[in-house]
Amino acid sequence: MLKILAIVPARAGSKRLPKKNVRKLNGTPLVGYTLNAATASKYISHTIATSDCPEVLAIAKEYPNTTALLRPDELASDTATSIDVVKHAIDYAQEQGIEFDTICLLQPTSPLRDSEDIDNAIELFIAKNAKGVVSMTECSHSPLWATPLETEGQFKQFLSTLTGTRSQDLPKYYQLNGAIYLVDRVIFKQEGKLLFEHEFYPFIMSSENSVDIDTEIDFLTAELIVKNRI
Repeated sequence: MLKILAIVPARAGSKRLPKKNVRKLNGTPLVGYTLNAATASKYISHTIATSDCPEVLAIAKEYPNTTALLRPDELASDTATSIDVVKHAIDYAQEQGIEFDTICLLQPTSPLRDSEDIDNAIELFIAKNAKGVVSMTECSHSPLWATPLETEGQFKQFLSTLTGTRSQDLPKYYQLNGAIYLVDRVIFKQEGKLLFEHEFYPFIMSSENSVDIDTEIDFLTAELIVKNRI
């Protein structure tokens, strides 16, 4: 049986949406949605919430099998990477004797990703004997309907390629949604990356569950969906 360590990175700062990780989304702090999903998962054995925010750490302490990890200042800046944060969390887990063989990064900005999404992604990981799985969702608009507008010629060329083209006839494209990253611990330690070309598989999520909160509009959209579900 796999031992899966979930890592929830939730720093205090956010330029576009200040303190978004503790902002109430229909009465629940944003980070709470991800912690709830991790706790409800059938497969996640332990969760580490890593943050420089006292409020996030206090919330995390309310959840079972969850460690609230104070993030050092150098990992709380705008220049800190997700990779550095994950490395810090897994080093701490190993120091504390927390056993795991797979890492599951769950960003709190994807509050509508639920435990079923997590478990289905993990089951794909197991079924494929994968080194990694990453969540994706179908693009709402095909990138073939987009073009740079640096010159007038680019616009004219773009229009010429669309003559008689129907949107429903275009191939489907998929994009990363930032909700779930699964990676083998050994591979991550060797490569220091969350994404690889070999033995890596996409897990497709619904567009509704893929809302990624970066702006006020994103937050309002997520809140509308949550209220609609209730």
